[in-house]
Amino acid sequence: MGVGGIAFVFTAAFPRVAYRLRWPTRLGPSGIVAYVIFNTLVGFALRAWMLPFFRRFADERAQAENELRQQFGREPTDDEVFARLGLVCGRGS
Repeated sequence: MGVGGIAFVFTAAFPRVAYRLRWPTRLGPSGIVAYVIFNTLVGFALRAWMLPFFRRFADERAQAENELRQQFGREPTDDEVFARLGLVCGRGS
């Protein structure tokens, strides 16, 4: 089922929720322009902050894995890598 079909079923099942989710369509021309500008700025801000953060984290993780691989002589487990990075693994034991 495509996205359009899912949207159709959701709209038919929950018309009030669907109406509330379409609030930008009732803003008028200047409201829609403001909505688009706001969402564009949020997207740029997230891209400027989040992408470097995740790249830096990926680099730190790769460096920690390489160090542990050299130290242990085997592939490190996720728990060992997280401990090396100072993070807590979210899995229950």
